[in-house]
Amino acid sequence: MKKQIVIFLLFSFLITFTSCYAQKTPGKNYRPIVLDPSYEHNKWGITPPDLLYYFSAYTTSFDSDDDDNGDGISDIWGVPEWVAFEIKKKSDKPMPVYDRPSPWLTDDSLHTKGIAPNDATYAVAGTNDMKVVKTDYRFVRGHMCPKIAADRMGKDAGYNTHTMLNAVPQLQWQNNGIWKLLEEKCTDWADKYGRIWVISGPAFFKKDPSMWLGQNGNVKAAIPDAIYKIVIREKSDSSTGVVTLAFLFPNIIPNDKKNISEFLTSIGEIEKVTGLHFLTNLSNAKQLTEKKVNQDLPSDKAKQEIFDKW
Repeated sequence: MKKQIVIFLLFSFLITFTSCYAQKTPGKNYRPIVLDPSYEHNKWGITPPDLLYYFSAYTTSFDSDDDDNGDGISDIWGVPEWVAFEIKKKSDKPMPVYDRPSPWLTDDSLHTKGIAPNDATYAVAGTNDMKVVKTDYRFVRGHMCPKIAADRMGKDAGYNTHTMLNAVPQLQWQNNGIWKLLEEKCTDWADKYGRIWVISGPAFFKKDPSMWLGQNGNVKAAIPDAIYKIVIREKSDSSTGVVTLAFLFPNIIPNDKKNISEFLTSIGEIEKVTGLHFLTNLSNAKQLTEKKVNQDLPSDKAKQEIFDKW
């Protein structure tokens, strides 16, 4: 009898343990989502949350049909409000090789309800056939958590970055240009420091989108005025325990822009244009200190020096 009780308790423990670290996929064609408890994607805190999804490589807060612009009417913007993820130092294992999903993934239930877009939203008529727009001059599905970071956790983690829950409309020349350069810089910093945290998402300057993707019959996706990225690392001798960099990229910038540091700003400035609050797991005093960092940089040269030292 005792042996049977022990086996039953062990089996119950295994069931409980598995359920704690397995996330149900939000639609068809996703790879399995297995949460690694050693990753703390939202370690530093972000408020408010909306529709939260926990993926292996990131946590995303997707916009629901709430009131985004404060006019008392529900809005559907079809984009994540923020995506948070931890990047750890690259292991000796080779990076996985696999085909990306085609079409991209979505939340099937939210798509049916008209809240989450699918691939058709981004397939604006003509963009695949007209040479003048099919390359740099179109809005594409811009990853917030990039594949290159998620691939460090394995094939399934990387595959599941290709979802509308992790994408905003972004001009291709930025997506494959200066934004990609910063994504690569983030993985370099993770290799240098062992682990870093990143928060990315869209910004709408007047709290109301002026441009949209999607045609009749599509769930629309709001085109952001800018896209932000906040980078965080721990530093024991810092007064706040962390050091941060914050960037705000206008969504329409010349395609010859390659100097990431030009777009350095403060976390406080990003809070103003998004209505979000970051680093909420720090004390109020530490939050205030960190959100003022790089608030009044005097020149592009000063920005470059700060970027190079980080």
